[in-house]
Amino acid sequence: MNLTQYAIFEICTECNLGDVHPKCPNRHPQRYGTLPTDTPVSDDQIVDIATALYRDYGFRGHVGWHYYNEPLMDAERMWRLMDAIGTEVPEASFTLWTNGTLLPEDCSQFIRFTEIHVTNYGMRDRPIRNLRALQATMPGVHYHRGHLDDRLHAMQGKDSVRGCNRMFTEFIVDYWGNVHLCCYDWAGTGSIGNVHDDGLGGIVRDWQEARIRVAGKTMVVDALPTCRRCKMRSQHIPQFIPEIAGAAKEYIERPGG
Repeated sequence: MNLTQYAIFEICTECNLGDVHPKCPNRHPQRYGTLPTDTPVSDDQIVDIATALYRDYGFRGHVGWHYYNEPLMDAERMWRLMDAIGTEVPEASFTLWTNGTLLPEDCSQFIRFTEIHVTNYGMRDRPIRNLRALQATMPGVHYHRGHLDDRLHAMQGKDSVRGCNRMFTEFIVDYWGNVHLCCYDWAGTGSIGNVHDDGLGGIVRDWQEARIRVAGKTMVVDALPTCRRCKMRSQHIPQFIPEIAGAAKEYIERPGG
């Protein structure tokens, strides 16, 4: 997991912009496809998973809270989890992706993040607020103009073995414990497992094996059908954490990679 930039946990399912973004999976009737949605992941499970990723599986990226939700809709849980993970793993670092509409006037607590990404979706009736207060608190604030792409139909492309390096960006555990291949597999059609039923060791092993099979210029012929049909695949590795992204690039470009 040392080549993975983020470990992402979905700490709530709500987004205060979900009702106005028809292209976002947040309110889609197949939001979790056929995946189990009966038992949320507990705080203890999230802490245990994050701790194990750092301590046992070589993870060195950031822990983040987004995944088709707005994390600040359960800010209390977010801060609580950061306290608990920081106690177990003092070297842990954190990232936040937010639409910025729920930022408080006092942003001093946000200094605990290594980086914060604020995405402006241009909602006039629900504008970003207190951005300057956030920027005054910490230097690591990244501002983005929001763009809603066609990911609702991502898995409806033609079957192809053109490679994809998206999985070097994030390891995702959704609100119900399902582990997703990447953010484009929002319905979990290629889900590796569920943390309630499957051991983390097996999930990490299978997830990394899936990544090996799709990464590079060409996928192996028996790569997951979900990835072979994805229209959103990309050979680009985003430079969110340059050191890790660079190592991933070297890995896929090595002889035989």
